[in-house]
Amino acid sequence: WYYIKNVNAQKYLQVANNAAGNLVNVEIGTGSGVSGQKWYVTNTSDGYMTLKNGNGYMLDLNEGINKDGTNIQTWQANGLDPQRFKAVPTSSGAFGIVTKCSSDKKALDVYNWGTSDGTNVCQWTYYGAENQLWVFEPCNN
Repeated sequence: WYYIKNVNAQKYLQVANNAAGNLVNVEIGTGSGVSGQKWYVTNTSDGYMTLKNGNGYMLDLNEGINKDGTNIQTWQANGLDPQRFKAVPTSSGAFGIVTKCSSDKKALDVYNWGTSDGTNVCQWTYYGAENQLWVFEPCNN
């Protein structure tokens, strides 16, 4: 289990309103330790990982669309490519989180370099900027 913190905003990947369900938006927020900020990393047999939040739903690329701006949301586990991501290491120790649906060309991106609670997370062409870099912090519980 990990908290996943954005390097630029210094805020955490979370589900909106700590909600459980399909089509729940993913955003950034101040660390609070709620279940919607905890992510269980599972390595898959194809070099990717899945990320399940503490409410039991998977990080998911909306409809698997390979386009800049496609929303990141949650969805029930289904084993399909929109729920597969890869952590790309950087020299700083942070990671880009690229999507399998984009053939690793697009990544989780805090929209428009936002830093406030509730800023949306979408998919955008990966260029390794700080709004696309994330630090995995182990949860203590």
